[in-house]
Amino acid sequence: MNIGEQTTFMINFISDFINGELDRYFFDLDYSAYVIEHFPYMEFENSKLADRFAYTVDRAYERGTALGLSDEEFRAEMSNALNKWLGSMKPDTP
Repeated sequence: MNIGEQTTFMINFISDFINGELDRYFFDLDYSAYVIEHFPYMEFENSKLADRFAYTVDRAYERGTALGLSDEEFRAEMSNALNKWLGSMKPDTP
């Protein structure tokens, strides 16, 4: 699977939050702006992977925010979504 620069940026950003390297307050401040900035390029890099992002990570973000999950619950939700998004990735084959 082809992973481009914009997709890698989002993976690293979300991973930093999940791993506790980024506070939820700052994650919330940056998340929407980063999606607006990077998602169109993610679609160009790999449209299927971008679609999966929308149906896993972005959906989990919206759900977790709407439900008012605690920071720990929200990290777990985002971790599950990231795993689901990336879990079916397979390397490019010649």
